[in-house]
Amino acid sequence: MNMRGEKEGNINQRLADTISEVFSEVYTVDVVNSTNRELFASNSPSVRKVMEENIQKQKSLPTGSDLARMMEYVSANLSAYKPHGYRMTDDKAPVELLGMQVIDALIEEEVDYYKKIYDQEGLRGLIDKLF
Repeated sequence: MNMRGEKEGNINQRLADTISEVFSEVYTVDVVNSTNRELFASNSPSVRKVMEENIQKQKSLPTGSDLARMMEYVSANLSAYKPHGYRMTDDKAPVELLGMQVIDALIEEEVDYYKKIYDQEGLRGLIDKLF
């Protein structure tokens, strides 16, 4: 998933809630230095155990160390997803609007940095920071 948002009812919550209607095991993990969030879903109660077994298999391969490290990070940071009741259906799936809300929030966060510089140092300070 992308554009993780913190606002209640955001698109990722709605997608994860909808997926939770189908799969019994749902986990998420945030991607480092990104706005993305990974979601893992399965109907197998042993999905975490299988992931750990696959990490060990990957470690034993001569070229598997980078992937094994990434998989270890994911495994260590997985969070069991708890649905919030935002299931999307054909008659109520405002994907574009929800996506735009998250994009707007991301832009606002980025613009705040430059706004503070402008407020404190004026246009010259902003230009100096950019170049």
